Amino acid sequence: MVEDISSQELDSVIEGNKVVFVDCHAVWCGPCRTLGPILEEIDQKYSGRGLKVVKIDVDHNREFSAKNQITGVPSVLVFADGKRVVFDDGYGKKMDKLVGVMPPEVYEQIAENLLAAEAA
Repeated sequence: MVEDISSQELDSVIEGNKVVFVDCHAVWCGPCRTLGPILEEIDQKYSGRGLKVVKIDVDHNREFSAKNQITGVPSVLVFADGKRVVFDDGYGKKMDKLVGVMPPEVYEQIAENLLAAEAA
């Protein structure tokens, strides 16, 4: 089950897991509701390997949203080894967040790559 947390709880979640996907969402956002089940599946599939998915409501965590330049929802931030990850968005651009709903394979590939890097 993907947990809805406050931005103050994020540091301890990042410290306690190898890889963390942070779903920056809003309750009024239709695409956010589409992304929810995709990330639930990612969380279930990879939680045993050290990946955790959490949600942060951008409307209740405005300072966090501003600091992380969340200008569109849903946005997924990725952390590995305690640091924010910059990755290829699947279309050849370097990104520090995924904005919008990506195909499930994009999230799976990022999870696989980061968890494989951990194992190596």
